[in-house]
Amino acid sequence: MTQILSIGKAVSIGLTALCLTTTAQAETLQINGLYPARADNVAEIKSIAIDRFGGNDGTALAFEIEDKLSDVEIDGAPYFKIMAGRSAIEPEGTLSGTATAGIEEYPTKGYRERCVKRDDKDKCVKRKSVEVKCLKRVIDFQAQIRLSRFSDGQTIYADRKSNGNEQIVCGRKESFASSEEVIRGMINSAAYSVRRDLAPIERRENIRVLESRKGMDKATGKFFKSAVKMTKTDELEACRMWDEAAANRALHRSITFNRGLCAEQKGTLGEAIKLYTEANQMGGRKNEIDQAIRRIEARERAIDDWFLRYDLVGVATDAAVAKKAN
Repeated sequence: MTQILSIGKAVSIGLTALCLTTTAQAETLQINGLYPARADNVAEIKSIAIDRFGGNDGTALAFEIEDKLSDVEIDGAPYFKIMAGRSAIEPEGTLSGTATAGIEEYPTKGYRERCVKRDDKDKCVKRKSVEVKCLKRVIDFQAQIRLSRFSDGQTIYADRKSNGNEQIVCGRKESFASSEEVIRGMINSAAYSVRRDLAPIERRENIRVLESRKGMDKATGKFFKSAVKMTKTDELEACRMWDEAAANRALHRSITFNRGLCAEQKGTLGEAIKLYTEANQMGGRKNEIDQAIRRIEARERAIDDWFLRYDLVGVATDAAVAKKAN
């Protein structure tokens, strides 16, 4: 049952936005989308065993990755089955790697403001930036992670995660930040990066509508302005108004783009890409449209990965036909 619900969400994610009649954001539409894992060739992996991680910080990274992957939920259901240690069930993938953080300190020089003149009451009356002896600390974090397919041992994902931190302290009143906390943050960052590499993510964004009325006749401009204002209280009504303007042959880049946002919000991605392409052909700034097209392309990749994950060849074919029809 979970797969069926999730598949429906993958195909038309954004339908929940239809229930939204108000929004706290001004001049935006709320877009809910499923976006793909960053790595290729990992969509079919449903169960992962956490194998040995070497290096001084390998164990800590392995635990953090295990936590991050265990927490992944798509459509309210766990995305991975994480298996640690020995198990009677063979995993589909095995994750291993190394992680080491090195700390080095170097003498250096810096500049600090110091008092160079005091009055008879020992109050500083003149300060100056002077060269002082300092100590520089460099923390370098390096990790290598590899995901192997259990059935044939082939590596299907491999990446290096690097991070660094530099801090200079001068004098007894300054001190280094806790190296343990710095390294813990680097481990957390590396683990989250692995999570994004291996699993899709659900994201909610408030995307600004286009507001330019340049080139519109007075009546259309007034109607369009009312629709833009309507996004503050009723996004669905704003979308209906832009559709009405288009039905009355009001051809304008802002109207077409905003209708594309409405289609994207509803999850009709084929219609959205069609409208964004039309808006792109009308001239003007390209940045918003380029970003919108990249969002659609990413969401379509997420759907393709979902079909592949659950071997839904027939459903994928039907969805492709529907997408082409849109």
